[in-house]
Amino acid sequence: MPSHRPAPFATAPLTRRRVLSSAAASAVALPGWALAQSPQAEPWRIGQTAALTGPLAFPFVEMNRGIAAAFHEVNERGGIEGRRLQFVSLDDGGAPPKAGENAKKLLEEDKVFALLACGGTTSVIGALPVAMAAKVPVVAPATGSDALRPFNPLVFHARASYSQELNKIVQQLGSTGFTKCAVAYIDNPFGKATLAAFDAAAKAHGNKEWKAFLLPETPDGVARVVDEITAWQPNSLISLAVGAVGIPFYQSLRQRVKAPAFSISFLGSRPLLAALGESARGITVAQVVPNPDNVAKPIVKAYRDALKVNAPDAQPGYSSLEGYLSARLMIEALRRAGRTASREKLVEALHSMRPYDMGGFELRYGPQDHSGTDFVELSYFNGERFRR
Repeated sequence: MPSHRPAPFATAPLTRRRVLSSAAASAVALPGWALAQSPQAEPWRIGQTAALTGPLAFPFVEMNRGIAAAFHEVNERGGIEGRRLQFVSLDDGGAPPKAGENAKKLLEEDKVFALLACGGTTSVIGALPVAMAAKVPVVAPATGSDALRPFNPLVFHARASYSQELNKIVQQLGSTGFTKCAVAYIDNPFGKATLAAFDAAAKAHGNKEWKAFLLPETPDGVARVVDEITAWQPNSLISLAVGAVGIPFYQSLRQRVKAPAFSISFLGSRPLLAALGESARGITVAQVVPNPDNVAKPIVKAYRDALKVNAPDAQPGYSSLEGYLSARLMIEALRRAGRTASREKLVEALHSMRPYDMGGFELRYGPQDHSGTDFVELSYFNGERFRR
């Protein structure tokens, strides 16, 4: 078992257990944290299991940069009523059994108080039974899966669902007249769930002229599917493909099909732009947090300031901003719960957020509503960057 000695996030290898607790200063609009009453005060240990390696890793690695920045700035101010924050993150590669094992280790060996930003969908599915059995709060799971949206008294979401993202996309298609829509998906639980979410959104908005195209789970065979899409001649396209297929599909598609294309947030704007360059023009991505360049929002400025201190070489982006917002939620809940809080007190503190306005991004919870937010906006590539 590793030491809990403070170690900066950026230096920790992805394939090993990592503990974050060191501090970084930032002039951010945080509450006035009390200075440490004792250097020996027990820290708050917060755990995570996530797909930090493999084809799904990018958003979670970036999210952890945002979490690191938020925790560091609080620790620099002495912690929360004298208790510093430690973030123990384990890699599960997106495998549910490994996520379950990690959750067990986090609870039994690392003695974490709560789980934060576990992701993606398969990781949460693997970890959730362990957390529920131990009555451990799961805060801001990094997935929009509708399968995880039925009310759970211990799960607190901090991002919109994939259904809400797709509803926004279908609304946009209807308003612009691009209603002959090809929908590319993968035959796995994620693909089936998001396809069902699109179908529901299309029915709600009266869009009947769409066709689903099944993608392989590996890049082999992508060209054949692009041939099928091209032959159908759609005037718009939605890609529900992520992981190993998401980017290769777009690379092949944009050589043949120039129609407006849309993706859900999980694909990620930055990897898409890096792979496609100018070919990304006309692609729109649903986003579940504000634009990370919009410093007019106080919370975005706070995030960028914190990231600059903690990871000066890191490029601001949607995923690390989501991590920062998730961490700020946990920080505020711990502050409200008090220095000697129980897990029950943490849940009560979250329920008291009606709403919690971070300064341009709002979360709202209640005893029977843990959805948190319905924020979705669309960003499109204009030839230089993704813009709202």
